[in-house]
Amino acid sequence: MTYLCQMLPEQTQHINDLAREMTRFLLYFDVFSYPLLKKELFYYCGMQSGQEILFEEALTHLIANGMVHEYQGYLTTSTNTGIVERRIKGNKRAASRMRTARRYARLISWFPFVRGVFLSGSISKGYMNKTDDIDYFIVTEPDRLWIARTLLTLFKKIFLLNSYRNFCINYFVDSEHLSVKQRNRFTATETVFLIPVFGSEYYAAMLMANSWTSRYYPVFRQSGDICRDNSPMVKRWLEAIIDRCCADRLDRAFFIRSSAYIRNKFRDLSVSLFDKCFTLETFELKYLPRCQQSRIMNRYNAKKMIFERKFGVSLKAPQRDSQAS
Repeated sequence: MTYLCQMLPEQTQHINDLAREMTRFLLYFDVFSYPLLKKELFYYCGMQSGQEILFEEALTHLIANGMVHEYQGYLTTSTNTGIVERRIKGNKRAASRMRTARRYARLISWFPFVRGVFLSGSISKGYMNKTDDIDYFIVTEPDRLWIARTLLTLFKKIFLLNSYRNFCINYFVDSEHLSVKQRNRFTATETVFLIPVFGSEYYAAMLMANSWTSRYYPVFRQSGDICRDNSPMVKRWLEAIIDRCCADRLDRAFFIRSSAYIRNKFRDLSVSLFDKCFTLETFELKYLPRCQQSRIMNRYNAKKMIFERKFGVSLKAPQRDSQAS
């Protein structure tokens, strides 16, 4: 079977769907200068046992046409061989910090109204730079998100001296609003790479609520081997006490006060840019002041455009999967 036709620069040619999807994955991870192992690419593309020959043929054609490069077993569209050593060092650094991440995740799980704690960001991909924080995605009881967030923030400010390094609590949702609104390759990647540390029931619900991610990652899901569900008795006592003390009004007050503080802190941002970086709802808090999603998707789309022009191929997804690009 022919996977690629002859490539003519600046002229659109046909490319096999599998090779196209492999290229999209490599381009996306190249935004982070992160080459992929062959087995990773195989798994991300949704390939199953028995499809190895199809995968190898598509990859061989990509490499033969200069679209993909292989260095020390790692695949990338980049010609920079230094990113391989960079990845290896980053993988080791992430592995060494995983114990710290798990310890703080367990600590977060002890706070009142926290129902799920998942590792997110770079550590969930098994890679960390020297300056990377450990990010957490937190699921809370409905109508208690801002109480949980306020208690965690106070802990960070008082006991961790407001350090984000091991305690970056930048995303909260309540258990009734697990579906991700914005659906693209970035949000799909961040969702399926979440590592559950506490709350297996809510992790399963998170995946079910975001089944659309299978358009991007048909079979890949993280292991739940390190996930635990037990909580200390004192947590339930604290929840009962807070529930008796006008908890609904308290949560609403924390929401209004915290939202006003965040909006004032970033008042110099335009409304459109603020909305891309933050979500402030009673049921969701997204706190990403560096606008990671927009920045990464812009770089990814630019890489796709350059690649298409250079090799004269189209990376557009099939019509039935037009959003999965």
